[in-house]
Amino acid sequence: MKLAGSAAESFVKRPDPAVRAVLLHGPDEGQVRERMQALTRTVCPDVGDPFRVADIAPATLSDDPARLADELAAIAFGGGRRVVRVAQASDSQAAAILGCLARPVGDALLIVSAGVLPPKSKLRSAFESTDGAVAIACYPAEGRALVALIRQGFADAGIRLEADAAETLAALLADDTASAHAEIEKLRLYLGDEPRALTPDDVRACCGDQSAHSVFELAAAVADGRQGEVQAISDRLFQGGDNAVAIVRGVSRHFDRLFQARAAIEAGASADAAMKALRPAVFFKETDSFRRQLGTWTCPTLLAAIDRLTEVERQCKSTGIPAPLVTQRGLMEIAALARRARGGR
Repeated sequence: MKLAGSAAESFVKRPDPAVRAVLLHGPDEGQVRERMQALTRTVCPDVGDPFRVADIAPATLSDDPARLADELAAIAFGGGRRVVRVAQASDSQAAAILGCLARPVGDALLIVSAGVLPPKSKLRSAFESTDGAVAIACYPAEGRALVALIRQGFADAGIRLEADAAETLAALLADDTASAHAEIEKLRLYLGDEPRALTPDDVRACCGDQSAHSVFELAAAVADGRQGEVQAISDRLFQGGDNAVAIVRGVSRHFDRLFQARAAIEAGASADAAMKALRPAVFFKETDSFRRQLGTWTCPTLLAAIDRLTEVERQCKSTGIPAPLVTQRGLMEIAALARRARGGR
């Protein structure tokens, strides 16, 4: 059976007792890890219990396919249901895993994780079609979905929010869902027992690593047409191991916000009113540069920049050209648009 959306979330919190095997797969490795841990805790609250939680490496399973059935049939010392986990599996281990799906043994919960699996993958097809098995795809939360996930995470942690706090954290995060959970926990510890709501300034003070802030700097440099800084900041990000698609999406979010505000201005709003209407609101330290950029760009030129960024992301994923090269070339072209709009200044 295949589960997605709210059905998947509900299942991870309270799995159907009739389900004996779960496949977690997809591009969001953080979400895969989080869901594997959450499912494990529904059976054994102590995920480090060596008697009730067994981890089998894919290489081990390839060398000894019978190991999986042995672990699934084993009885825990001291009693209790067991969990058997195979992380980062692939179709290379499909024979052993599919054999256990076809001929279940014991009452242990089998959890298998994998990266991106095509629809015709043996593992994916088997989990989606076998009774008593579930397949859940894990994709990055973006936009409103990420904000909703963050709000729910704060609610579960008992943290009250001021306006824009969730949106501010969403803007700081990469698309790895696990980052959201880690940052929420950091903010819970930061607030401690203070009986107050979390503010956007709290989020900015505590969250987002240096690379997230550097992406903000990069977006501002692109929008200002500061090509030398675009080169320097992007070099630093790539040398630090940042992902090209995440960088492009961070810059795209900045241009999306510029477009929203510029459209409001062209509809008759003042620059201040247009900026205040954005969610999250423009950070006070960024107000002057954001207002300056609104004076540089028009709706048509912003749309052209957004279209170019969409094309850059597509090229990063599909052309085979090194992603850093594609990204820097695209960002420099957009920065050149800003310079031309300012008359070359």
